Amino acid sequence: MEETEKYAKILSVQPFWEAEKKNRSILMDPDLGGPVAVAYELAAGPDIDGLTSVPGIGLLGIMFSLEKDKPQAIICGLLNKSKKVPLYGAHHILCCQFFPGQFTRLFGIPSHEVTDVEAPLEDFIRVGSFPEEIALADGFDNQMEIVKRFIGEWKNRKLRDTSDGLVQYLMKDALQRHGSLQIAQLEKETGYSARYLQKVMLEHVGLAPKTALNNIRFQSVLQRLLENPFCSLAETAQACGYYDQSYFTKVFKDYMGTTPAAFVKKLQGMVRKGETIKK
Repeated sequence: MEETEKYAKILSVQPFWEAEKKNRSILMDPDLGGPVAVAYELAAGPDIDGLTSVPGIGLLGIMFSLEKDKPQAIICGLLNKSKKVPLYGAHHILCCQFFPGQFTRLFGIPSHEVTDVEAPLEDFIRVGSFPEEIALADGFDNQMEIVKRFIGEWKNRKLRDTSDGLVQYLMKDALQRHGSLQIAQLEKETGYSARYLQKVMLEHVGLAPKTALNNIRFQSVLQRLLENPFCSLAETAQACGYYDQSYFTKVFKDYMGTTPAAFVKKLQGMVRKGETIKK
């Protein structure tokens, strides 16, 4: 479970989310190879109409509105670049972020078809009364039981052949190395061609291998900075495979819209003021 927690932690770090995250839980299912999704509640203020998000590998998921008068389920695909993800009028949300490969395995939707997409889930699959049941359920535990039933209903249909073992191997290998891998290395280790690896990753993760590796490497840096804002930027960058500081600064700014030095300075100021840093 410790390894699963570590895996879940780096899937998608979102320091800019204008919402409180609480009641986190990891959905496990042995029939699906273990971890399926990370679920948690989000509470946003009435003036918040979206969440400023940065790319990761685990943002693909479903947002269930917990507004009793406005139940809905929204699918949110992975991001190719930073953007504001709309909340569609919901301010109390149950968010389920799927582990790489599990969304496609369950629902049969190629992950790349929903990359950079936010839309009603019913546009893709039949959802029945589940959004209403979740919105009306009393408390996080009861809501999670309904989510498990929703996943179980789809699981009990014929699960799609998803090259799941290969996807999990690629993700585990990439996470352990903080994304510092070359496609040629993956070809050698797996015995598959770059073309086949690209096909599998696009279909079951939603990103090409190179993009996924870049996102993991960046998320690794981001996680370290959030955990220790007073660490050495140069050492942190190098530990995650960024050996050229000017390139690291460019990549960081492309993802975050600010330089690493400015970002760290802001974090350090928050620590000194006793403010909570979102991770």
